[in-house]
This record gives sequence, structure tokens and C-alpha cells, in this order.
Amino acid sequence: MTAEVVAIIGAGQAGFQTASSLRQEGFSGRIMLIGDEPALPYQRPPLSKSYLAGESGLDDLWLRPEAFYETQQIELVIGETVTAIDRPGRSLRLASGGEIACDHVVLAVGARFRPLVVPGAELDGVLPLRTLADADTLRERMTEAHEVVVVGAGFIGLEFAAVARAAGLAVNVLEVTNHPMGRVVSAQTSQFFTGAHIGWGSTISLGTGVARILGANRRVTAVETSDGRVLPADLVLVCDQADLKLQIAGITVGHDAAVVRGDPQGGSFSVFCFRDGRLIGVESVNRPADHIVARRLLAGNPRLLPAQAADESFDLRAHAARKP
Repeated sequence: MTAEVVAIIGAGQAGFQTASSLRQEGFSGRIMLIGDEPALPYQRPPLSKSYLAGESGLDDLWLRPEAFYETQQIELVIGETVTAIDRPGRSLRLASGGEIACDHVVLAVGARFRPLVVPGAELDGVLPLRTLADADTLRERMTEAHEVVVVGAGFIGLEFAAVARAAGLAVNVLEVTNHPMGRVVSAQTSQFFTGAHIGWGSTISLGTGVARILGANRRVTAVETSDGRVLPADLVLVCDQADLKLQIAGITVGHDAAVVRGDPQGGSFSVFCFRDGRLIGVESVNRPADHIVARRLLAGNPRLLPAQAADESFDLRAHAARKP
């Protein structure tokens, strides 16, 4: 019997995590990780932080060294762009003219940055920052002692949308579509719904969830959002801003009750959000222990009450360790 082939479009954190987790979950078929940049899969957050500042180098960016992919039998197809998904033909078409036969497709290609639409935006000194190549260009320019202005304009759209729609696929988050080609799963973390807090950490949990769906046919623990969508409950965001570390677990949109634990004035606190008496998300500032416990509690058992979350004397760690 021919081994199944999973083709992962996008070699960023979500794509890498899907490939890695597939092996951890016991998937024995072929895994092909396809990226349009001519580099090993790497972390993006340092591009605008330590790497841009010259405080870390390339070896600090790689998610894993090249030997890891050989050991795990993950086939890297780098410097290639997928232009179409051929559902009847069960294959992917590449910009280079080649094709990749596959049984399942994972769309994990992230988002596009919002362009600067002002007079002068086309000038040579206006540069984007999304890729490693962008960061290298900026580092070179910054050594020339120029003044630098940063415009944080966010992102728009989903990179895979055009290709997905052309293949007749719905463009949703963690969408699993069954059809004659097999399952096409979108592991997108860039656009959920208005007001959601989604970031780098969520790519890990989504990638792991997708691997479980494909590799072991298991459901991912999920929560229902206020607009009716069902998303993995362990979505996380991790963001460092100067001396503040923001960590978010779960989905807090649509909560009907919230309690604070810690000292907001002192810059160390967590907000526990509930809906219908059930914990749905926790936003923490400089409270990593709360974040770790929150991720355990969001799995569903044991249940945490709002009054318990607000009580500093209540041992959250011991409570999370209790058997349901």
C-alpha cells in the first residue's frame, strides 16, 4: 500500500509545528513542507526585535537545524511557491512548473502586511518587514546612521485565500474539508474575527491540532466563540513589549464575566474571562505562572469558578493538578 502524503503549504511556525507534530503523533507517511523562501523554517518574532537589533544571529532564528528534518524524514521544498491546488488530480502545482502529488493539504502560509498607502510610500527608503530578507535589508540600512520611523500597520487578508478559493475551498480558520482529494486543512492564525487576540503562540497549538486531525483522527479541545465559531481552546499569544510580557490563553471574546488576579498598578496581573460560568480565556501581564495554569484549566477539568480565580490565597496550581 502506498504511503499517504501530507503536503504543508507554508514553512513558518504553523507549518513546521504541523510537520513536527505529525511525526510525534505517529504519522508514518510522507511529509512535505513547502516554503517560498530559500531558507530553513525560522521564527518571525525576533525579526523585529533581537535579530533586527543585532543581538541574535541566524542560528538563533532556525526552528530546528537542517539535520532535524533529515532525522524526522520531513522533506523540505524551499524556494517554491504553490500556484494552484488540483483537487481532481490530487496534486499541487508549483510556480516552477512542477507538481506534487498528495493526499492531504495543510494551508499554513500566514498573512500579508498592510501596505502604506501615502504619497512617497514607493520611495527607496520605505521598507517592509515580514521576511528574513526584509530584516537583513533593514539591518544593513540601519548601520548607515539614518533616522528610522516605524509604522505598525498590522496585517490584512490571508495569503492562501486566492489559491484556496480557486480550488473551491471555504476560507476559514482550522477548516477541515472532506472531499475526493482527502482533507484540506487551513492552519491560519492571522485572521479569526473582529477583536480576537491571536499571535505567534497560537501557531503552535493550531499546528499541533491539525496534526492530530490528520495523523490520529482526534478532535481538538475547542471553545465556541460569540459568533458561533469553534476554535481550539488552547490558542495562545506571547508578546514581549519592553519590560512587559503579555500572554493570552484561550479566546476571551464574548465573555460575560471577568475577574482580576494580581496587581494591575504594579504591572503584574491576570484577567480571567468566563462565559456562562466557564473559563474561556486568560490574559496575563508578567504572570507566567498564571498563564501556564490557565492552559491546563482550559482543557476543561477541573472547573474553575470566578471567585476562586479572584482569590489570591486560592492555589491555582494545585487546583489545576487535581484529577477530574
